[in-house]
Order: sequence, then structure tokens, then C-alpha cells
Amino acid sequence: MNTIRVIYHLARADFLERVRRHSFLATLAATAYLGYAVMVDDIKVVFGYYRGINNSAWIGLKLALVAVLVVSLAGFYVVKNAVNRDLRTRVGQILASTPIGKLDYMLGKALSNFAVMTAIVGLLIVFGALGSLWIGEDSRLDLWALCSPFLFITLPALAFVAALALLFETIPWLRGGFGNIVYFFLFMFLMTFSFETHTAFTDFIGLGWFESQIMVPLYARLPDYRGGLSIGGGADRPIEAFLWGGFNWQFDMVSVRLYWFAVALLVVLLATLLFNRFDPARGLFRNHVPAGGPVRRRFFARWRDRIAAQPSVRRTKNANGMVAGSAVHLSALDRAAARFRSTPVILAELRLMLKGQRWWWYLGAGILLIVSLAESSSGARAGVLPFVWLWPVLVWSGMGTREMRQSTRELVFSAPHPLRRQLPALWLAGVGVALLTGSGVALRILAAGDWAGLLGFLVGALFIPTMALAMGVWSGTGKLFEAVYVVWWYIGPLHHDRPLDFMFTSPASFSGEILQAYLAATLILFAFAVVGRLRQMRA
Repeated sequence: MNTIRVIYHLARADFLERVRRHSFLATLAATAYLGYAVMVDDIKVVFGYYRGINNSAWIGLKLALVAVLVVSLAGFYVVKNAVNRDLRTRVGQILASTPIGKLDYMLGKALSNFAVMTAIVGLLIVFGALGSLWIGEDSRLDLWALCSPFLFITLPALAFVAALALLFETIPWLRGGFGNIVYFFLFMFLMTFSFETHTAFTDFIGLGWFESQIMVPLYARLPDYRGGLSIGGGADRPIEAFLWGGFNWQFDMVSVRLYWFAVALLVVLLATLLFNRFDPARGLFRNHVPAGGPVRRRFFARWRDRIAAQPSVRRTKNANGMVAGSAVHLSALDRAAARFRSTPVILAELRLMLKGQRWWWYLGAGILLIVSLAESSSGARAGVLPFVWLWPVLVWSGMGTREMRQSTRELVFSAPHPLRRQLPALWLAGVGVALLTGSGVALRILAAGDWAGLLGFLVGALFIPTMALAMGVWSGTGKLFEAVYVVWWYIGPLHHDRPLDFMFTSPASFSGEILQAYLAATLILFAFAVVGRLRQMRA
């Protein structure tokens, strides 16, 4: 009983700490918009050319299906900071000195991850109930038909994601931004694999399960149904409605979904084995030291010693025996020394952005550069550029966050005119990374005389680092940019979706309206970055 109480209080404390943040309120606001969009059919769930009549069962089905896709993907990035936050705030060292066991700690964190995502899903259930009463085609509210898809479809997937986020935090090379990118591709692989192979025990999303439980019966009920499930898009002909009464839950159906709770528990046990209890000398990865840790400590130790060695105040005793200080008058800098030189600052920011990259990162960038030069102009734009500008995503994700991560905000913000000097230099360094990595594509476009393509390339090179800077300044972490960018990259540039293709990877993606929209978005995002930096400086 004592163990259960410890796990409960660990999970409760962590959950309350998360839901009191402004970022969680922003997540709930985005969830509310998602629920509204599904309810008013801005986001459609269509089987072929058919949809269900909006009764409680159908509303629950489509909300649960959208939730399991969106929350399973975005929720990972929301909760993947439980262990790292304790490490960064040094709460972990305090917990490590208590009798709390590793398994108790990891179970508490996993339950907290699950509770946070469940709270997000709970908001969608509220939207479903309100929608059934007010905008549904059948105003009768059936709570079981509405909630059961969430219980047996969404929640098992979220339990697995909560445990997986915890596992990623115990593996050093998956703890940071690289792990965020790996999860996105793992998510897409598992979703595609399960849908193509119809393997229920690898289908944590449940898409293949949907096909067997809904699509197959529709073949017998609807004569014109030829298969297919569409989420988000419309159809090229009118969509017909049919009455769907909900799932007839049976043991074999439920057991397939509850299986993922057992998988989640096994993942938590694996994470417990890998967890070093905040002691670098323990665990499987005992030789791992967080990137920048000892270097940062040596750097600040040198500055601390230098400051201590430079007396800035002369202390004397007054008549009452009290120690009084008199400031030492320092010589003013001459105009030449005080003059600001932008080029060295931009180069310094560029070096800081690239510092710490391993040899294989430069090798990969070089290979992509050679491939870009070997391709034709159209091939370089459509086939190579998306991967060229995916490669530096972890470089861009640090923009605007370094002052918080490295605890240098006091040094940076106390410098003369940090907003006018350092922030534009940081932005130009990010643009420089885009231009350097994409230089091979730019040369191929120039050689072909494709001036429209070159203009689209330059707009993309401006838009990406500006988005990274704005998100980094406001969120204080690179996780938001990593999640948004990779998803956007997959939908837009990789699949050449015209409105979302901010890289303009094909002539079909290029238009004056879209170009102007991304230029305007770049200006707005830069303005947001400036406002966010002002907020940081005044905090």
C-alpha cells in the first residue's frame, strides 16, 4: 500500500506541475479548436463516399479516431520532458537521495504522462457531448456509445505513447531533438505497416482494427462502397449518410486494444532497467555525460574566478566600524572599442550554432550537397531539397533557446543593445545555415535560369529559421519547432502539398499568392520573436 501511495503522489505532483503551465493552456486551446473543427465537419471522417449520421456513436467514433492520430503524435512531444525536467532542475538528485525506488519513480512519471494526455482527450469528450446535444442530427445523448471509442481505441494508444516517451528519456541519444525526429518516423512507420499488413498486435493506433470492424461490414451494407478511409479531406462527389449504431463490443475486440496497456507496462519496465537514478556512474549508459555539461561548468568556473580576482569595490570602515564600499572608477571605452561590428557577431553565432556537431553531421551535409549538384534543377528541388533542409533541423531548433538552456541570459541580456544586435545576428546565422546547406540546390537552380524557383528557395531559407527563432523564444525549448517542423515538412514539401510547401519544391507549388503569404508569415514571425525577446529581457 505504501508503494501505491508513493506512485500516486509522484504522478499527482508531476501532473499538477504540468497542467499549471501556460503551455498546457495553449495545448488545450489547440485541442478545443480541433474538436470544433471535427464537430462542424471542417475535418471530415469519410468511408469512401459515406459518412455516418451525427449521432452519439458516430461523433464518438470520429472524435476518437482523430484524437488517436493527433494526440498520439503531438502528445509525445508534450509529455517527453518528465525525467529531463527533474535532471535540469536538480529535483532528481533530491529524489535519488530518498528511499523512492526506480520502478516507483518511473511508474509515477508514466502515469503522469498518461494523465496529461487523458486530460487533453477529456476535453474532446466534452465537445462530443455538447455536439451531440446541440449540433447533432440525432440529439439523443448516449454516453456509452460516445465514450466507448475513447476507452478502447484512444486510451490504449496513449498509454503506449506515455511509456515510449519515458523510454526515450532514459536513452541518451533519444533524449533530445534527435529522439523527437525518430519518434515521428517511427509513428509513420508503425501506422503504415499496420494498415498495410493488418497486423493487430503492431497497430497501436488502431487503423487496421478500424478497417476490420467498420470497413468490412460496410461492404455488405452499402452497395457502392469500394473501401477507403479519409480523414480531413472532402470528396469529388456528394457524400451520402448512413445510420451507424456504434460498436458491438466483444471480448476479442476489447482484448486486442487492452493488449497495448500490457505493452506499455513492459516498456516502462525496460525504461526502469535503463534508468540511472540521476547518477552518471550507474546504469547501462553510465559513461554518458550530457552534452555541454562539463564544458559549460568549466566555462563558468573560469569566468567566476576572473570576476573574483578583479576587485570592483574598495571596502573601508567608517567611524561606526561599518564596512562601506566605494565604487572604483573605470576608464571609459574609446569610440573604436565601443563600435559594434556585425560580421564577427554573426560569425560567432554561426559557430555557436554549429559547435558540438559530430563529424557524421558534416559528412551527411556534404553528401547531400554533392547529390544536389549531381541532380537536375527540378530533381534537386523536388527530390533533394526536402532532405537538405531536414538535416539541420536540430541546429535551427536551438535558436532562441540557448540563453535559457545554458543559463547565459544574464550575460547576453546585459550586453549593450541585445535586442538590436544579438537577435538579428542569431537570425542571420540561421539563414546562413539554410543557404550553406542548400547551396547545391541554389546553384542548380541558377544554372537552369529558373528565377522563380530561386525566389521560392530564398523565401524558404528565410521562413524556416524565422519560425525556429519565434518558437524557440516563446517556448524556451526547441521541442515545439522540432515537432511542428517535421510534421509540416512531411505533409508539405515531401508530398508537394501546394499550400503547405514552404520550400516550393516544384513549379506547381509556386504562385505569387503563396509566395506573398510566406513572406508575410516570415515578417510576422520575426515580429513575434522580437516581442518574445523583449518579454524575456523584462522577466
